[in-house]
Amino acid sequence: MRLSDAQWVPATQHQTWQALNDPAVIQKCLPGCTQVERVSDAEFLVTVQTRVAGIAASYQGELLIADVDAPNGCTLAFEGKGQAAGLVIGTAQVNLSPKDKGTRVSYTVAAQVGGKLQELGEKAVRGAAEHIIEAFFAAFTDHACRLPKAEPPAQREERGLLASNWSWAAVLGVVGILVTYHFMK
Repeated sequence: MRLSDAQWVPATQHQTWQALNDPAVIQKCLPGCTQVERVSDAEFLVTVQTRVAGIAASYQGELLIADVDAPNGCTLAFEGKGQAAGLVIGTAQVNLSPKDKGTRVSYTVAAQVGGKLQELGEKAVRGAAEHIIEAFFAAFTDHACRLPKAEPPAQREERGLLASNWSWAAVLGVVGILVTYHFMK
């Protein structure tokens, strides 16, 4: 199954990125989510209780983040196992870009299911996935509306040696003079 879409979020790209990486925000916005635990910078453990076509299931899952280009996007790999319903595995490419004084969040999800979920067929699983995504973005947009309005972080002006090629040339010149002096002695 493949899903692709984009949503507009009423927060700066930086704020949106921070919120998407905050376990408390994810837990609050993801329907049926009972736990999000950060294991490392790139790994989360997630527990979700949901119902798909009348099958109630609790999923224990792992979410891995790769190809991080903060605050522009990342790749997610996920796996969830539910005793009653089976397995869900997949990847998602998430991209953020500024749009209309907010952020455009585009995503492409590729997922496979197994067990009883697979028996339901792609149409039922796709409908449930679209419903979960819509509910997530509705809650996430509501969260973003309550964030204080902020400008994107300003680019810091480089100062000192890092800012000037001439400074580096001067340092290299001094080092060259010292090395020459040392060997000429």
